[in-house]
Amino acid sequence: MRKRKIVLAIGLLLLVTAVVIMTSGMANATPTATRTLPAEVPADGKFQVEIEVSDYGTVVETLPEGFTYLQSPLDTIPDAVRVYGLTNTIEFKLTKDKYFTYTVGLRYYDLKEGTYTFNGVLRDRNEEEYEISGDTEIVLGEPEGDDDAEPTATRTLPEEPVAAGESFNIEIEASHYGIYGYVVETLPDGFEFEDYSGLVDVDGDTAEFELWGEPSFTYTVTAPDEDGSYTFEGILIDEAKDEYEISGDTEIVVGEEAGKVTRSVNITTRKPIDAVVNSAVGELRTFNISINQPADISWQINGTEVQTNESVTDATYMNTSAVIGTWNVSAIATDTTTGLSDIHTWIWHVTSTPAVNVTSAPTPTSAVAPTPLLTPTPKSKQSPRPTSSATSTPAKSAKPAVPGFEPVFALATIFAVAYLRLFRKKGDEER
Repeated sequence: MRKRKIVLAIGLLLLVTAVVIMTSGMANATPTATRTLPAEVPADGKFQVEIEVSDYGTVVETLPEGFTYLQSPLDTIPDAVRVYGLTNTIEFKLTKDKYFTYTVGLRYYDLKEGTYTFNGVLRDRNEEEYEISGDTEIVLGEPEGDDDAEPTATRTLPEEPVAAGESFNIEIEASHYGIYGYVVETLPDGFEFEDYSGLVDVDGDTAEFELWGEPSFTYTVTAPDEDGSYTFEGILIDEAKDEYEISGDTEIVVGEEAGKVTRSVNITTRKPIDAVVNSAVGELRTFNISINQPADISWQINGTEVQTNESVTDATYMNTSAVIGTWNVSAIATDTTTGLSDIHTWIWHVTSTPAVNVTSAPTPTSAVAPTPLLTPTPKSKQSPRPTSSATSTPAKSAKPAVPGFEPVFALATIFAVAYLRLFRKKGDEER
């Protein structure tokens, strides 16, 4: 009897020890978060920050003074992003993705050349905080261009008269308005706003376009049915809320010599809809456009032509071989008879790990077979500086097994089996 009690006690002690070791190892698995920054601030003053975490929680980032949060793919998720302007702090609540990016811009008039530091913590579900590791500093060089230049905006209208009821594009080129700004256009009586690829608020004959660093953009309107001469008016509002009159073309003729007016080439749909898209190295990325009449399509990456489609109304470009970096993917539709053209450009971020909220690739509807996939080779004079460093984000790794759990558990099992056999043998002897 005494031997059975000793064996039982030892077996239970070893089993409890194994459980304690296992739970202790699980409790000591410290959540981690890693930040990746570019080596230096790009010339356009905008760049992406990458964050990777080991477990879900809330990432709290505090930006250096003079740096401004612009956007993140998490913005599309309700209550996932909170911005605290007074402290320049952003909270990102993670519930399904352990990797995300966010974009930062600079207020150059608040900054000087030098090194700036990012601070942040990962707050777990128990409200415990852990410092974010990885990159913490970024170098800001001498800003390019004339910081004292006055904000300007120029409007370009079609040179020839347009036919009544015809749709056509208007181009606005803006500069020196800061990180963000607005263009407010007042359309003449009878003109109707039709399309714009970015953020716009249309109220009657007024269209307010929100700008985030774009040097130029186009929008589409429809001319009225009544012939005549019409005048456009508009203002540029810079980051400091100062207003500047838009220069350039102001008048357009509708109906006069309409027989000589040719139909403009317009890109009517584009996929992905978002102007900024993300994907990982080796992942298929598809771009698609549709236009209002047959035209030749030139697909360019950073100004280098990589594919052409002749006399089509829609076309698709696919790529799986782009390297890490940021690429300008442009689709240029040109009417070979008139020379009129329209262009749409995407900003394509290629990272080492899968990006969040990547738009699904649309099914190509064009009868034209896509050109074999090419690795974009940007020209040195046309290639923008990449907005993310080539340093790969650390790969996600599985949590290590709890050390010592398997052998201790096995030992406890052996003792338990030995005890049962001894107990059964003793019972047989007593009978």
